[in-house]
Amino acid sequence: MFKNVQRLFADCFLYLGQQALYKSKNKSYLIQILKQQPDRLYEIGEGKFIGEMLILEVSVFDVLHPIIGDIFVINEQKYKIHSPPLRDNSGMLWKIQTMATEG
Repeated sequence: MFKNVQRLFADCFLYLGQQALYKSKNKSYLIQILKQQPDRLYEIGEGKFIGEMLILEVSVFDVLHPIIGDIFVINEQKYKIHSPPLRDNSGMLWKIQTMATEG
C-alpha cells in the first residue's frame, strides 16, 4: 500500500506540479512543487493587505529539512519561507508558507 501512495504522490507532482529552484544555506537544486493560494489576503496589526503569499507542497524526499529563510525560485520570482514548514497527515509532503521577495 505504501508503494501505491508513494507512486500517487510522484504522479501528482509529475503531472500537476512545476519545477522550482530550492535554495538553502549552502546548496541549491531543482525540485517539483505544487502551488496553492497565490495572492492571499492577510493581516498585519489592524491593516489588511493582499500580498504575494504562496503555500507550496513539496515532497519530503526532495527537501529533507526546509527552514525559515530558505528560498524557492519559481518563474524568476523568489519566495522566502516565513513560517515553520509542517508535514501533512501522510507525512510525505511539506506544507510551506512563503512570501514573495524582491531581488
